Amino acid sequence: MRRKRKLNIGLLVVAGLLLLSACSNNVDPASGNTPETAASENGAATPSTESGEPKVLKVRFYDDPAGYDPANIFRIENENIAFNIFSGLTSYDSVTGEIIPDLAESWETNDNMNWTFKLRQGVQWQKGYGEFTSADVLYSYNRILDPATASPYAAEFNNVDSIEAPDDYTVVIKLKSPDGNFLHQVANYHQGQIVKKEVVEKFGNQIKWNPVGTGPFAAEKIDPSSEIILVRHDDYYQGPAKLQKIIFSIIKDESTATIALQNGEIDVIMRSNREENLDILEKAGFKMNNVENYATSLKVFNLENPILANLKVRQAWAHAVDFNAIAEGVSPRLQKSAKSMLLDWMSGYSENTKQYGYDPEKAKQLLADAGYPNGFTITQDGTSASGVTEQMQLEQEYLKAVGINLEFELVDTPTYNEKRNSGDFDVSGRLLPAVNPDMVLFSYLHPDNIAPKGLNGARYNNPELTEKLEAARAEKDDTSRLKLYEEVQQIVMEELPYLPTYASNVYWPSKPNVEGIVINKLAQVNFYGVDIK
Repeated sequence: MRRKRKLNIGLLVVAGLLLLSACSNNVDPASGNTPETAASENGAATPSTESGEPKVLKVRFYDDPAGYDPANIFRIENENIAFNIFSGLTSYDSVTGEIIPDLAESWETNDNMNWTFKLRQGVQWQKGYGEFTSADVLYSYNRILDPATASPYAAEFNNVDSIEAPDDYTVVIKLKSPDGNFLHQVANYHQGQIVKKEVVEKFGNQIKWNPVGTGPFAAEKIDPSSEIILVRHDDYYQGPAKLQKIIFSIIKDESTATIALQNGEIDVIMRSNREENLDILEKAGFKMNNVENYATSLKVFNLENPILANLKVRQAWAHAVDFNAIAEGVSPRLQKSAKSMLLDWMSGYSENTKQYGYDPEKAKQLLADAGYPNGFTITQDGTSASGVTEQMQLEQEYLKAVGINLEFELVDTPTYNEKRNSGDFDVSGRLLPAVNPDMVLFSYLHPDNIAPKGLNGARYNNPELTEKLEAARAEKDDTSRLKLYEEVQQIVMEELPYLPTYASNVYWPSKPNVEGIVINKLAQVNFYGVDIK
């Protein structure tokens, strides 16, 4: 089967090369113009940035926007927008992933339990909402914790005992137990992003389409059917960004996005995920901005489904599919098979866990032992925007060979997110970029996060694992904490509520004259550092 599939992939690549090269012969990647196009314009060139014209960056946005309320935001493309609108008390260095100051210029703790944050003075909200103060932090965090908000990230603050503001520029947070990872929970990501009370109250349930923050760019226009436009926040505390405007055009089709970059209709492709398109753009001289091995994709098994509740069924699934062969055959540049919920560059990653090699005969035996000698039918959710990918088709074929009939239910992206967040599925997928391993493990494994309260869509609850997870968060000694993380990984890979499938790489191809695109380990780009030369 694998030899036949690789032949088909080769034919697709050749077809893609012929199609796209026919549309883009002699294209200058910097300008996007062919000699014919330039001649037809009779010398009327697009105004250069050196002439004093505003610097406008045009970016391909690849899916349906789902809103930008930090309390409920999800999916990487939306988080990229929010990351540039909002700020947190802390943020991440784009290159190293290290925690750096943001709205808090400094902090101190003696016990990882009592945290005092000194806030920057003079930070201005976008759109004339005044100066940022400690009251905004209290409102934002209490809003996350309020059950009425129904935030899937509320459990990230479950360890918070109290939040106080002694003055306008000081925030004191007391935890119930020590947590050396707490600076990650107040970073510019999800629950850590600070919102303005007056804005939330003004827009109510439409706040997700009317975001206002303190970051380098403000939302000028959000049209879920066509584009998102951000404009420079001139009062940003680090000074105005180099770009005056960013236009995110919604282009779902990968080949269409590739042609748009070649023709100069856009400057950057946010996430190009087809090998043949990347090869074409690289050969044409476009920049291949990328980050490797940034997050693990997981197969989520809903343990309330009586079939999937059987451990032998989940283990049979793991043995039935050769994820490494799929990755190598379909997109070796974009991914490789994953061995763990954590990435090997994360602190706490362990190789001493149970692994599931491709073994269809063992898969059949496990299914028979589980009481399904003739297999079963199960449904996996997906998005209509992505469709049934070649990876999904190959996995379907592998499973069919051992008796598992996998069917796909495709819905629009907002519905897909809603179903995942509520836990309304048999099998689904998750990918949670993170720098802090504690965020991944707590989000997926702790019972406080069981859907719909959080991201534990498997509804997994193992008291022994929970105890180790909580002990790791509170542990001050690095060696002891990492040992606990290893034990957590060993348990979860044995019980397999989530099956690691692929570790992903991300590419944002751009024109050569676009500088400063650095994709961090959250697959986000800080557009404050981007410029057009």
